[in-house]
Amino acid sequence: MKVLALTDIHRSLNAAKGVANKIAEEHPDAILIAGDISHGSLNEAVNLLQVLNSSQKDVFFVPGNMDPPELMNWNERSIKNLHGRCESLDNYSLIGVGGSVYTPFNTHLEFAENEIAETLSQAFLKCTEKKNMILISHCPPKDTKLDRTTTGIHAGSTSVRQFIESKKPVLVVTGHIHEARGIDKIDETIIVNPGPAHMGRYVLIEFGEKIHVKLK
Repeated sequence: MKVLALTDIHRSLNAAKGVANKIAEEHPDAILIAGDISHGSLNEAVNLLQVLNSSQKDVFFVPGNMDPPELMNWNERSIKNLHGRCESLDNYSLIGVGGSVYTPFNTHLEFAENEIAETLSQAFLKCTEKKNMILISHCPPKDTKLDRTTTGIHAGSTSVRQFIESKKPVLVVTGHIHEARGIDKIDETIIVNPGPAHMGRYVLIEFGEKIHVKLK
């Protein structure tokens, strides 16, 4: 199985069209989106998601802190919202949590740590297959390479980290911290921040005996 993962489109239609072209070239089995699709407009977010679904490959997403609250409950047949939910892909379970921890910027979707923990718990309970799990979280886990800002602050979520340590998903796709593009691990869990899609960044992830991640 091969998936294409991206994050932080930030309302860029040109970027979404560019990624759609890459999807047509790479032929992934599915597309994973870790939030910040829009800047607060539901119509804007839906339009961008539909562009990314133009290849008719299933799209799985969570909203980011810049997305509108209405996006938390929006779904389409082949564009599946993972916030607080569990979906199946091949022999994997996909779960998600959107938004972020509180920021200094008072953005649209910010949550207390206990709210993030509860969303993750509810999503986990909905999964029938709990061994091969993929987590999509806009906010990265605390104290990793992927939550470190340019000022050196670790701006991730302790609840996301605790969930990873406890439930041990095989893969986590995250975003939020644009400058922290890269790959890290917590125990045996691979964590990847594709980098901001509005700058043309994405990753290809291939699943076999091992998981291979290519930053693009």
